[in-house]
Amino acid sequence: MDGLRVEGLGKQYGDVAAVRDLSFTVPCGEIVGLLGPNGAGKTTTLHTLAGLVHPTSGRAYLDGMPIEQQKALIGFVPEQPEVFPLLTVEEHLGFVARAYDLPDGWQETGQGILRRLHLEDVADRVGGALSKGMKQKLLIACALLHQPKLMLVDEPMVGLDPAGQRELVEALREIRSGGAAILLSTHMLQSAEEICDRFLILQRGRLIAQGTLEEITAQSASLQEAFLGLTEGA
Repeated sequence: MDGLRVEGLGKQYGDVAAVRDLSFTVPCGEIVGLLGPNGAGKTTTLHTLAGLVHPTSGRAYLDGMPIEQQKALIGFVPEQPEVFPLLTVEEHLGFVARAYDLPDGWQETGQGILRRLHLEDVADRVGGALSKGMKQKLLIACALLHQPKLMLVDEPMVGLDPAGQRELVEALREIRSGGAAILLSTHMLQSAEEICDRFLILQRGRLIAQGTLEEITAQSASLQEAFLGLTEGA
């Protein structure tokens, strides 16, 4: 199956198991929400798949190939929007283009991304002068520039105002319609309910539930009620 396939993923820090035997798929053209309380293992899972953390056990594949061989096809947006304070927005895109050795034409793609995220008016502003929400959108723009097949997004709504959240939702939907697989970690259940095709719910590093909104909420009135029932029960 094209997209992301994770098999038995685990990450141990000394005696602490941050992630335990995770197996799931994120097909191309689908947004999967990674949900769980603080300490459930969401960020560790994303960092492991992004190659920032080495797994203790298990494997992951992107389009059938080991994920460590597919780094150029991954876009990662971390929770904390750290940017280069002295580079302008446009210079950030140029840095990414050089890092990925993108062919000529990336400038047009980059301008389109800036317009989509409403960053074109601050293209000449340095990173240190941006608001937290603009920094978050700049990181998303950088992650989109090389047109990844897999997007790993950690708490993307943090720091965004309602308009920024709407723009982000629209951008993620466009990426999904373009055929990318998206794994999205968030605490904002209402936004997740609006955008995600399926959900994975973690508790203490384990996958305790997965399915569509209808499947997760079959015995509950809402995603929030189902989430609290599952995580508090676990």
